[in-house]
Amino acid sequence: MEDNRADVQTIKERVDIVSVISRYLSLTKSGANYKGHCPFHKDDTPSFTVSSEKGLWHCFGCGEGGDVFAFLMKIERISFPEAAERLAAEAGVSLKRRGDGERERLRTLSAEVVAYFSENLTNTAAGEKAREYLLHRGYGEETWERFGLGYALPEWDDLKKSFSKRYGLKTLTDLGLLVQGKENTLYDRFRDRVLFPIFDLSGRPIAFGGRAFQGEPKYLNSPKTVLFDKGRHLYGLSWAREALTAKHSAILVEGYTDVLSLHLAGITHVVGSMGTALTQGQANLLSRFVSEVVIAYDRDAAGGTASLRGMRILRNSGLDVRVARLPEGDDPDSLVRRDGPERTLEILEAAVPFHLFYIESLKERYNLSTLAGKEGALAEARPFYQGISSLPLKEEIVGLLAELLDLPLEGVREDLGRRQQRWRPTEEPREMEHSWGKEEVILSLLLRGEADFREVAALASPEDFSQHYRPIVEALATVNDPFNLSLLMQRLDEESARQASYLALAPVRFNDTGKALQDALIKLVKLPAIDRELVRLREETKRCDKEGNLDRVDELQRTYSALVAERTALVAQKHPRRGRDDKG
Repeated sequence: MEDNRADVQTIKERVDIVSVISRYLSLTKSGANYKGHCPFHKDDTPSFTVSSEKGLWHCFGCGEGGDVFAFLMKIERISFPEAAERLAAEAGVSLKRRGDGERERLRTLSAEVVAYFSENLTNTAAGEKAREYLLHRGYGEETWERFGLGYALPEWDDLKKSFSKRYGLKTLTDLGLLVQGKENTLYDRFRDRVLFPIFDLSGRPIAFGGRAFQGEPKYLNSPKTVLFDKGRHLYGLSWAREALTAKHSAILVEGYTDVLSLHLAGITHVVGSMGTALTQGQANLLSRFVSEVVIAYDRDAAGGTASLRGMRILRNSGLDVRVARLPEGDDPDSLVRRDGPERTLEILEAAVPFHLFYIESLKERYNLSTLAGKEGALAEARPFYQGISSLPLKEEIVGLLAELLDLPLEGVREDLGRRQQRWRPTEEPREMEHSWGKEEVILSLLLRGEADFREVAALASPEDFSQHYRPIVEALATVNDPFNLSLLMQRLDEESARQASYLALAPVRFNDTGKALQDALIKLVKLPAIDRELVRLREETKRCDKEGNLDRVDELQRTYSALVAERTALVAQKHPRRGRDDKG
């Protein structure tokens, strides 16, 4: 069963999120919100916040969050349709099933777009650089055809013009192929990118991932649609399904090319999380096919952090977890292309159990020759230790940490068992003070209804925002007349919904919201534009100087100095003051 957005909205209006969550944990009124101990991690102090007004919940301890559907899905480990059925019965709503004809129309469009991108790759002059890029990576024409690879032309509206007459702009937008920009104009989401179609379990195309040749973001995925939710799909699952079932084990990688290269090398029990932000929905999906997962993310700082986070999520789904130690600077794609499948399999099969990887990571992140380093490592290890239920495993961790830190066994055991002191949302949010940037400020004000999206959209487009927050910006463009937070949450995938609940509920306020928004927009749009112009002016000045065009050099230098002065004045503006939201 697919959700009907009107029905989902009605359910949210009729069901009180506080009443639903109160069935699973005790909530206490705190200002405008409610607080309690999080049911998803060991929470000694109330880190779990619920807003009846906004219809959202968020845990400031473990980072989980979302709407009433997300809570029920997570606490009961059920799918969205199952959660919708339960809440619909409680709300007295008769769910309407999305017509098969409409879904088939979207699937037909998706398949036609795959063919369109494939034609761009193989038979256009503009596709030459895409062909060269793929051939250089070792992907020949047979691979393009096998995995449906394609190319999006550089034009802003080529796909729009090719399909709008037959399908209409709304259908193209519903499938995530068009993006709404400034002044409500629609343009192609994917431009000048190599395209990797994403398939469902039955092997039908439902979405796309695009790789840029230069600029940011390097990778761009389809947004959440009727057919696709990145937080509940895995790249390559339809190809890997039989191998996963046979081996009872999965190799989890980050990117599209990691999956392709391993499959081409004959290592087929591999799926991709489409980035490092693994979700609980993806972990639950994997648990339907395997009992063990080997994480093989890139060997860099981001990959290490993602592996640590992924371990927790996968174990929440009841999976055994090991982590592969790839050579420094490698990802699975580069490893298998350089060293071949046999050496790659050796490294993957030598993956270490999750707890050994975690303890080894402490050595890399703390100076354990110092007192402060040992205290920091113990403090971080405490919630990790307390989240493990197996007594033999806990004892092994105590022994390993005692040896690593050169501390008495009993002392380490006692310290790890101490109550964990967590930051309380009612306290001054110091962690946020230094980490909130221009994007968080803008989105927080928008999600709380304290800023008008039209004011932001007049100055900034979705592409001015980082890949991390772009899905929220794109969803905001569809729910701003009038602003509807509940509808927005329906249009976000699992990871983006967590981010949105955090930004909407974090106890941070601004003394002057107008100035905070203006300053943040200056930093997001104006300063980068000035920096780009300064680079251009420097390059033109060098060229004119070589040509002996001194009058033009003088003119350029005056323009450059004026821009530097303007930039200096903008940077010198006072940062917005933030403090605790007394309303909770």
